[in-house]
Order: sequence, then structure tokens, then C-alpha cells
Amino acid sequence: MITPRFPAGLTSFDTEGQFLSDTGALIEEPAKVVTLFVEDTPEAETAINEIVTAYVNQFSQESVLQTTNEDELKVGFGAGENLIDNDLVPEFIQTDLFFGRNIPSGGEVSETQFQAFLDEEITPRFPAGLTVFDADGQFQDSAGTIVEEQSKVVRLLLEDTVENEAAIDEIINAYIREFNQESVLLAVNEEIAVGFGAGEDIIDNDPIPEFVQTDLFFGRNIPGGGEVSEEQFQAFLDLEITPRFSAGLTVFDADGQFQDSTGTIIEEQSKVVRLLLEDTAENEASLDEIIIAYTQRFNQESVLIVVDEEIEVAFDAELPADIPEPAAGLGLLAIAF
Repeated sequence: MITPRFPAGLTSFDTEGQFLSDTGALIEEPAKVVTLFVEDTPEAETAINEIVTAYVNQFSQESVLQTTNEDELKVGFGAGENLIDNDLVPEFIQTDLFFGRNIPSGGEVSETQFQAFLDEEITPRFPAGLTVFDADGQFQDSAGTIVEEQSKVVRLLLEDTVENEAAIDEIINAYIREFNQESVLLAVNEEIAVGFGAGEDIIDNDPIPEFVQTDLFFGRNIPGGGEVSEEQFQAFLDLEITPRFSAGLTVFDADGQFQDSTGTIIEEQSKVVRLLLEDTAENEASLDEIIIAYTQRFNQESVLIVVDEEIEVAFDAELPADIPEPAAGLGLLAIAF
């Protein structure tokens, strides 16, 4: 249903969703988030509507959540494409690198090989930290065969400097060369706000509330030893996050790592909680309360928060897209099934 309509490719993430029902019962469910980079054409809009309608009908669903980012997203497929606007006063941007693991001559990049690549090529260039998501990619080749591959998505939050852009190019070239790849997909989002704790006031509270996307990055290492267990984190979700945002949330499993002042690479499992919420002062205060609760309960130094205000949200088969311009641009569409 999806790949034939978008044969150039998609990326699928396994996630967990939960919300509070009208009776106050906590509902948990596994979910799939499918990411597509599509042109903003009427044909693409029709295809998305067909996919959503088919899923709702086939599996007796009430809705399918869609988020779309059209405005400040740039996409490239290799090094040297100059996607980043290098501002005179550096600003934080989000870059996602999509590393396919199939090797054209046979086999695939192993977990051990990819970890070594992270340690040797990416973390030394961006020691402040990165987040890695496991994903599955697939596309349809010229013969109509669907090709599946495991992939890794590496998220970096970095300043939009010439030096950082050059480092990204070096990483892409190294992966292509080392593992005989044709390309590495790079998505750059320059319209985000980044904070590292409560009270940073990074959400614009509009007079007429609008939906924003917030990602909260919860590291699970506990200073002094041990880590936040799955059971402890689930309890935190149930007690602190879901009651404040009862309409729902999505949880991604991820791996984070950074390089400390001695040059040692520190790895930790993490959870990324995505919330789609209105940009009200009340919701911003609730986010601060969640961050404070996590840092206090689990002795954390900080919780990273990333806010994207340039999104559109829909819960049915009406894609929240603008009327296409004559020259179609690429946009990021995430569909939660």
C-alpha cells in the first residue's frame, strides 16, 4: 500500500504510544511511525489520503496521526550539497543522517561495525552528543522488487557553522567509502528551538494556540551507577507525563553517546518522548514540571528538549498541506499507525 505509491523509499520506526481514555483508563499500544520525504504535489496528497483511508478501513482504526514539516526542511543525498545556512550568529539546528546497512556486494553493516563507525567518525567530531534510532527502510527498485534494509538514523543537534557542515560531509564520505554505499540521506531542520532544562522559555505562546512538536530526550544512566529501568521509566510515563498530556504521546527507544573531557566515549540507553501539543503557557509549564520531576527523581543533570513549531497536524485522511507551488519542494511527513 505505501511503497508502491512512494517507491523512492520510506523509513519505519517501532514505537510505543499511550493515552488516557475518557474514563481515565491508561491505554498503551505498540505503534509504527513511517517517515516519508515527499514533494508537495496534488498526487502525493492523494496518495497519502489513500494510505490513511486504507489503514483505517483495513484495521478498523479511528484515525491515523500525520505531522508535516514543509517550511524549513532541506534534504540531500550526499556530501557537498550545501544544505545548511551558515548564520553569522550560530544557531542550533537538527540534522538527521539516515545510514542504510545493506552492502551492495552482499551482507550488511553489523552492529559492531556501526558502533565502531560512531566511535571513530561521528562522536569525535560532535563530542557533545548524538542520538541513534534503529529503523527499517525499504524502497521499490526499477524491476518493481521491494528491497528492505535495516538502517540507523543518527540525530545531531549542532550549530550551523561552516566547520560543522564540513564535518557532516566528512562523515557522509567516510560511510560511503567504508561500506560501499551509494548515498546517505541527510535531513536538515533549521527551525527548531533547543533547551537543556526547565524554565528556558523556548515555546512561543501564540494568542491563538497552534500545535507544536516537542521531543524530550531522557538519558537513563544514573550518576554514581546503574540506570533507569524499563519499569521505572514506564511508571514515570504513567505518573508524570500521561496525566499532563492525556491526548497521547509516542515513545522511541534510542541510544545516546558523547565524549567526556578525558576523551572517553560514554554510551547510554535513552527514551525519546514525542508530544504534539498546543503552544500554551500551561503546556509549557507542564513540560517544565516533567523535566524537573525526572532530574530530581533520577539524579539527572538535564533533559534535552527540542521544539518544532513549523509543523502541521492532522488526524484523518486530509493531509495538512498547503496548496502546492509550481515548483514542488520536499517535505517531511510522519505517519503514526
